Amino acid sequence: MLPEDDKITVTQWLRQWLVNQAEVRDLRDNTIDNYRRDIENVWIPRIGKHKLLDLRAHHVTKALREHIKERNEQISSAVELNARYEAEAAAADQERQRAGRKRPVKPKHVVVPRPFGPATANRAHATLRAALNAAMRMAGLPRNVAVLADKPTERRRKVRPWTPEQLGSWLDAIEEHPLYPLFHLSSFAGLRRGELCGLGWDEVDLNAGRLVPEWQITAKSYLTARRANKEGHKISYRTRLKTGDSEATPLDLDAVTVEVLRNWRREQTRQRLKMGRAYRNDENLVFTRADGSPHDPTQVTKIFKRLIRQPGLRNVPLHNLRHMAASIQIEAGVDISVVSKRMRHSKIGLTSDTYGHLIGSVGKAAAEAAAAIVPRRQAG
Repeated sequence: MLPEDDKITVTQWLRQWLVNQAEVRDLRDNTIDNYRRDIENVWIPRIGKHKLLDLRAHHVTKALREHIKERNEQISSAVELNARYEAEAAAADQERQRAGRKRPVKPKHVVVPRPFGPATANRAHATLRAALNAAMRMAGLPRNVAVLADKPTERRRKVRPWTPEQLGSWLDAIEEHPLYPLFHLSSFAGLRRGELCGLGWDEVDLNAGRLVPEWQITAKSYLTARRANKEGHKISYRTRLKTGDSEATPLDLDAVTVEVLRNWRREQTRQRLKMGRAYRNDENLVFTRADGSPHDPTQVTKIFKRLIRQPGLRNVPLHNLRHMAASIQIEAGVDISVVSKRMRHSKIGLTSDTYGHLIGSVGKAAAEAAAAIVPRRQAG
C-alpha cells in the first residue's frame, strides 16, 4: 500500500505504517505501544477519514485542540463525579453511625483520565510527523503537513528531587528491605526501573567498579513472558535497550555501591543454596526475588510507594531516584557534561534543560574558581 494511491485514507496509512515499525524496524514494545495509542486514540478518531493526500495543517491543529479540550472535560467530569460519590458516602456514613453501625461506606469511584498536556500532545504530534515523513520518503506525499501545524508550547517541568540528607535518611531506614540494593543503585547510578529489573550480572564488573546496562524488563515484557511461560512457551522476560553511543558507555560505580552489590550477591547465593532446585534465575539477573524469579516492575513501583511513606518525605515517583543521581552529582560539583554522560542522555541540552536549575551555588563556585586562576594586579 503506497501513499501515492490517491484513495488511501489517513487511517489506512497510519495503521500500515505502524505495522512497518513493528515488523521491519523491530522497535521496542513500549515505543510501538505509544505509537499505537497516539494513532488509535488521537489521530484516527479525528483525522482518519481524510484522504492522505487531502490532509492539511489546519486538520492537524484542530484535532489536537479538540482532543485537549475533550480530555480536560473528561477529567473535570470524573473529578466532579468522584466528589459527589465521596459526599454521598459521607452522608451514608452519618446515617449508619446514627443507626449504630460502625463499618464505613466505601464510596464509588471512577477513573480520572490522565492529563493530555503539552508534553503528551507534542509526543502525539511527533508520532504523526514520523508517519507522514515515511509517506514522503515513499514518494507519494508532497509535504508533511504535521510540520506546518500549530502545537502546544512545552515548558519542561523542573525536577524537585529530595535533598541529599533526605535520601540518606531514607536509604538508612530501608537498609534491611530486600529491594534496598536495587533502590540504592538507582539513587547513585541513575538506572531506570526497567534497567534495574533487567540488569544481569554479566553486565556488571565489580572488580572494575562499573556496569554497562544492555537489557530491561518492562511492565509489558514481564506480563508477556509470564503469560507465555505459564502456557509452556519459554521466552525471555528481558528486551534489549536501544544501543545508542551514550547508552553503551560504561557507568562507573562508587565504592559504597560496589560493596552494596557485593553484599547482595552473597545474599543471593544464600537464597539459591536455600531454595535448591526450586531456585530459577535463568537470565542471571542481579535483582531477583527469593526464588530467583524476576521482579515485576509494577510491583517494584508499588513497594517504593509504600517505603517512602515517612515523615518529611515528599511523595515522588520511583523515577525521582534517577533524578537524585543527577542532582547529587551536580551538587558535588561534577561538570554537567560528565553528568550527561553518566545519565546516558543523547544530548547535553537535555541534561541542562532538566537539571540546569539545580546548579545554584555550584555555578557560583565555578565562577569564583575560574576567576581565581587569572593573575591580576593587586588592587590599591
